[in-house]
Amino acid sequence: MHRTNRLWLPAYCSPDGLLPKVQETRSLFESRPYAFPDFVGRAYAFLKSNDVRKMGFEFHADQALPCKWKCPDESLFAADLAIYAQTGHYPFNKGKLGGGFNEKALGAAVHHGTINIDFGGSHVGYMPGKKGGSFGQVWRPQVSAPSPNCGYLSVLTSEFQKVFNDATNNILIYQPPGEKVFVNVPNEYVQPNWSSLAIKLLIDTDTLTYGEVEYEPMALQTHFPIGRSLFVLSDAFLDGLTAEERVRLMTPEPTPIGCSLSPKYFNIFDVDAEVDSHGLPQQRLLPYMKYILAARHAPPLLKAAIINTNIEHNRLTDMTRTEAFRPYAFASFSGVFIDLFDEASGRYGVLFQPLAIAIKPAGRQREIELLPGEIHERFDKLTPAVPAVPMEDVLRSASFESWTDAYTFEVK
Repeated sequence: MHRTNRLWLPAYCSPDGLLPKVQETRSLFESRPYAFPDFVGRAYAFLKSNDVRKMGFEFHADQALPCKWKCPDESLFAADLAIYAQTGHYPFNKGKLGGGFNEKALGAAVHHGTINIDFGGSHVGYMPGKKGGSFGQVWRPQVSAPSPNCGYLSVLTSEFQKVFNDATNNILIYQPPGEKVFVNVPNEYVQPNWSSLAIKLLIDTDTLTYGEVEYEPMALQTHFPIGRSLFVLSDAFLDGLTAEERVRLMTPEPTPIGCSLSPKYFNIFDVDAEVDSHGLPQQRLLPYMKYILAARHAPPLLKAAIINTNIEHNRLTDMTRTEAFRPYAFASFSGVFIDLFDEASGRYGVLFQPLAIAIKPAGRQREIELLPGEIHERFDKLTPAVPAVPMEDVLRSASFESWTDAYTFEVK
C-alpha cells in the first residue's frame, strides 16, 4: 500500500490546490532591462501617444500625480530622482518595506491628482561580475562591503533557504546492485514532528517515491539507518532526469539529490505563519516559496522579487477596480528594480525590468494590460519624453550606459 504524507500539509500547500501562475523568468528576461531614467522617459512618451488615447486614457500633465510603490532602500533613490527629473514633481509614496503596495495610501493619492502614474515593484541587488554577476546583494559604499538587497526578502527567504539547502545535500539517491533506485531521506523531511524547526520541508511521497523499501533480514541494503527512511524512487522522477543527472545519481554510492529536488517533489511551510479564515497565509509569498527556492532559471531572490511584484501589482489593480476609484485614471508601470553600485560614477544605479502596464481610464472599472514582450516592443521604438528638469542636473549624468553595460546576466 502506498502511503502519503500530504495529510500533514497546511491547506495552502496542498498539491491539489490551484496556485495562480506567475510570469516565467525566461520570458521576462529575453529582453534586457532598461536604465530606469530611460524607462520613465519612454513611459511618459507612451502616455502622450495616440495608442494610449485610443485606449480611452486622456493624459493631462497638470492633473497627473507621479507615484511610487517600492522599498525605501537607499540603493533605489535614483528611481525617485529620475521620476522627479522627468515630471518636476516628487513622487507620492504608496510603498512599504520590501516593495509592498500600501493600500491605505491610494485614497489620499487620488485627492492629490486625479490621474495617478504609478511606478512600482520589488527590488533585488545585483553585483556585476564574471559569468553574469550575482543577485541578492549590493555594494554599500558606507561600509565598503556588500550586504543583502532586498533585505526584507532576504530575511523572509533565508530560513527557508537553509532548510532547502540541507535537504538537497542530505536526501540521498543510489542504486544497490540488483535493486531498483532507492532514495534515503532524513525523517524530518518525511514527517514534520521529527524536526524542531518552525520551517518544515516534506518530500512529497506521492511524486518522489514509488513506496517504502521492504525490510529483508538478509539484505543489508534494506536495513534502515537511524533517523532515516528508505523509499523506492518513482519512475516518474527518473523519467524526468536529464542524461547528466542520471549519470550522477544512479550509482551504487549514495549521492545528494541536489538541484534535482524540483518543486514537484517537495513542500515547505512555516508552522508559525499567520493565516486567515480560509487558511491562507497573510504573507502571500509563502505558497510560492518552493518555486523560489528550487528555481532553475533564476537566482532565488530574483524569483522572489518577480513573484512579489506580481502579487503587489494585483493588489494595486484590484483596488483601482473598486467603485470608489472608478472616477479616477491610473497608469501603472510595474516591474522589478535591479540595483547596482556604479563604479564609474561612485553612486547607485537602478535598472528596471517591466512586468506589466495597466491602463485604467477614468470612469472605467477594468484596465487594459500590456504583456512584458509587448512593452519592450512598443518602448524600444519610443524616444524618451523631454524631462521637466534635465537629467544631468538631477542625476549628474545624461547617459546611463555604464549601468546597462555592467549588467551581463543571462537566463539559462
